[in-house]
Amino acid sequence: MPEPALTTRDPEPWMDSAPLLTGMDEVGAGLLDSLDAMQRVAASAGPGPLLINAAPGTGKTHLLVRRVAYLVAELGIPARQCLVVAASSTGAARIRRELGTLLESEAADITVAEFADFTAENSKVSAHLRAAPELGHLFVDDLPRMPMRLYRQLMEHRGPAADVTAAGDPDSALCAGEPAAFTAFSEQFSQAHVVRLSRNHRSPAAVLVASSQVIEPISRVPGRLTQPQRPALEGSGIGRFHAADEADEQRFVADLTARLEEMGVDSEEIAVIGSDRMSVAEAADGEYRVVCLTGMTQEGWPNTPEARRELYVALSRTRDLAYVSHTGPGSPLLADVDKGLFSPFGMVPVTRSGPEQPRLL
Repeated sequence: MPEPALTTRDPEPWMDSAPLLTGMDEVGAGLLDSLDAMQRVAASAGPGPLLINAAPGTGKTHLLVRRVAYLVAELGIPARQCLVVAASSTGAARIRRELGTLLESEAADITVAEFADFTAENSKVSAHLRAAPELGHLFVDDLPRMPMRLYRQLMEHRGPAADVTAAGDPDSALCAGEPAAFTAFSEQFSQAHVVRLSRNHRSPAAVLVASSQVIEPISRVPGRLTQPQRPALEGSGIGRFHAADEADEQRFVADLTARLEEMGVDSEEIAVIGSDRMSVAEAADGEYRVVCLTGMTQEGWPNTPEARRELYVALSRTRDLAYVSHTGPGSPLLADVDKGLFSPFGMVPVTRSGPEQPRLL
């Protein structure tokens, strides 16, 4: 196994030297310092419907939090009138934590909830949130993952000019067909200001290019262009382990995990996705230094839209390294990725370019 080549950098390398748009250098000074040009445009927009179409790693949650803080601190919107809804408990906890850092005591007046708070099991919480008329400023993280039932609950009494900010990536929604809530938002708020984030701050260039090649044939965002913020030569290619059998694959995962932990990578920062391990849906809520996809066989990862989206989402979770492993020839999806982006090792098959020449003994 090649030695893992970890990079040394902050977990969230938000640009300190991002080119600002003309006249934007003084907008939201302090609160928006960590945003690049397009993020700052979105965060500082006035109240009203706003859709942030953001691929993984472009900082949609980071931006959404700072938009809430900007509207409260700079434009004077009462914190008690803000409702922020996230897809998961992990996302909600992060939003609460970052709002607390930015707004201090005032953040306690902001209502932060997760999608599950509106389920039948949490009927009391759901009824309270729906019945609060003062929660007129709505912010939604991961809109494409929102159940349509919840979308209707939250949007039922909001007019086309309501102050609603929604962020998300349609391609990251692990569902068949168009994500219903995302489509409904575009129809209900047809005059919404739309911002596309195209600068990826998370993944190494090789991983970003690979994930783009995987999703391109079925992308729900025509004309999407995602640019790597990190230097093109930073990090290494995607490690591709050709296992002799399942036991060989298990040994690879164990050796890789052990070596990474020796290098100081916490086990919680390593996502091993595959049979009897973490699922792609579970990994979708996190960000990891290393992502390893196991069992990437022809049978396990066929050339289907569902499998493409899962591979796209899984690759997008890594900040440093990505590995794929399989027995046999591997998933046909891997054939859509440029070979030069892989660093093959293990029982690598040898391909011959022509007939074997006779050799003298």
